[in-house]
Amino acid sequence: FGSRVCDGAPPFPIAPRPSTFRHTLPSGGQHAGEMAYGPLCQCAFMSYGPRIQQKAPPLDIVKVIWEKRAKFEPPMGVEAPPPGQFMLLAFDLHEAKADPSTATRSMPLDDRCVIFGSSQFHDGQVHDGHKSVQEQHTALFFMKGKWHLKGINGNTYMESMTAHPWLRDAEGAVPKRYTSSNARKTEAIAPMDPKKRLSREMCVFRLGDSDRRFWIAGPLPLKEGEMEEAGADAGRSAAVGGAAGVAGADRRDRGGERDRGDRKERGRKDRKEARSRTRSRSRSRGERRRK
Repeated sequence: FGSRVCDGAPPFPIAPRPSTFRHTLPSGGQHAGEMAYGPLCQCAFMSYGPRIQQKAPPLDIVKVIWEKRAKFEPPMGVEAPPPGQFMLLAFDLHEAKADPSTATRSMPLDDRCVIFGSSQFHDGQVHDGHKSVQEQHTALFFMKGKWHLKGINGNTYMESMTAHPWLRDAEGAVPKRYTSSNARKTEAIAPMDPKKRLSREMCVFRLGDSDRRFWIAGPLPLKEGEMEEAGADAGRSAAVGGAAGVAGADRRDRGGERDRGDRKERGRKDRKEARSRTRSRSRSRGERRRK
């Protein structure tokens, strides 16, 4: 404490100024704590909120929640098909309905396995860019002399060729058509389903909800109950044969009319001869009676 001395007055204690107050700690250190008066007498939490649970700035981190599926590998026992016997054809429905002969695109099936999907980064894959088609959607492979379809990451639908009258082969000709007594003309294949065998009738398939159709032309095996129906070539031959038959029928009809005319003429002659004979007989009988 300091003191102030006045003339004729005893000294008295005076409180130190707040800025000069120092508090001595027991350890000997000092801490410069200043006394606060008036508006400065506030707690720390009154000036700003607590810093606990404050949001940190967003982190620019890409997290992979779903792992990418591994690339599809053909199953054991897959073999290469006979060269030059099978053809893969594709067409879009709106183009095929407008002009079937020019809407078909084709490629030979010489590989043992062909993968269909929307990815453009897998080598040798048949592309279908519809939004419902997965990167690797369906696999087509040749095993034990037959073609099979196996779903990979999406649904696939096998369809009967009778549902597509605008099918054309690589040369633009109408192929032979096969049908069966089975009323089910569409069959769905899910990724967890086993492989499905293609046949002469069930040789068309599509990926997801895509408008594009794929079909296989070649000596596919016949399933039970499948049979060949009259195609365009058979229809043309039937039409030619029908025209020839009509011409032959006309000739037969004309010949029959001539025959009927000849028979009528012969019948008239025979009736005339019979009348003349009966008249001659009646005359001879009358002459005998007179005598």
